[in-house]
Amino acid sequence: MAGSLLCPATGLGDDIETNDNANPVSNVVPVSNAVPVLRVAEGLNTNGSLVKYYRRGLNYATEYFGNYGPYYVYLLGPDSESSVRKIYRQRAVSRVNPDSDRPAEQQIAEYLRRPNVVSEIQAALKGKAEGGLTWTQEKPVLYEDVTTNATQRALDPVENTWGALHEYHHVFQMAHCDTKQDRSSEKNINSWMAEGMATYSSAKFMDNMGLVDFSRYMLQLRVSGANIGRPGINDFLTTTNTWQLDDESYWDAGKSAPVYYMLGAWATAYLIHVQGVDEVVVLKNWYHDIPRLGKSAAFKKHMGITLTDFYVRFNDFICQPDDDVMKIFQSKENSR
Repeated sequence: MAGSLLCPATGLGDDIETNDNANPVSNVVPVSNAVPVLRVAEGLNTNGSLVKYYRRGLNYATEYFGNYGPYYVYLLGPDSESSVRKIYRQRAVSRVNPDSDRPAEQQIAEYLRRPNVVSEIQAALKGKAEGGLTWTQEKPVLYEDVTTNATQRALDPVENTWGALHEYHHVFQMAHCDTKQDRSSEKNINSWMAEGMATYSSAKFMDNMGLVDFSRYMLQLRVSGANIGRPGINDFLTTTNTWQLDDESYWDAGKSAPVYYMLGAWATAYLIHVQGVDEVVVLKNWYHDIPRLGKSAAFKKHMGITLTDFYVRFNDFICQPDDDVMKIFQSKENSR
């Protein structure tokens, strides 16, 4: 598993890599010394704003959660095919396992032939949005945020920062879970915990930076789905007779957004603003005990409630009208 080192926000600037002057980062760099690396394709970041606003979110997240890695950020676009292909070769180099019986060049070639990698490269060259967060738990351990259409991302500084915050929370989460196991297992986290807590944290951090109104965003998750998708929570609850927050099957048939992201964010809000658990405990501290205690025991220890009881109480809470649930954000005493 990855270790951590609190990384000063000002330490990221020297680690931006562009295609024309970047050297592949060794996969044997100790995790404690691993600083996030941004690799930017030619034709992007011409005025520095793409990296500036991504780094605004990444800086905040690494200061809050600590520095886990190696972490590579790939911001890609269609302007230069040679640039994109060189960056993907650098990505392949970072994934070389020095203990493997296969030569490094063979590992690199095999990686570049993977169907998903070929698809991502083609998406980048066509300006399509594919990729996302990926990670390994076998040697070499690393985390990657891949944006194949960073041209679009550059046009929206708020969403650019927001995305950086959201994805880095996942890096922290995955560093404390065994993602080789099912999400229903004790050594991994449920999808609502992963997506919901990252949705809550990124919105809250954006509010802390003065970029969004957090309580308004939480209301929008109910009314419209906000920036997550459709339907929103209210429409979902109206059309769904039975649902379970810990049901992992909602990924099927495109039903994931309301349950895992939106309801998960509200479940996180319930823990902080109704159950009265400190924000840093919910978003960060309890994860440290998952590898040792398991998910259920760690949850009970830090949240003061069993997962079974939590699901029952949250279900009763979230089915209330908007005006009633929004009251939890009005009390300073509860927003600890």
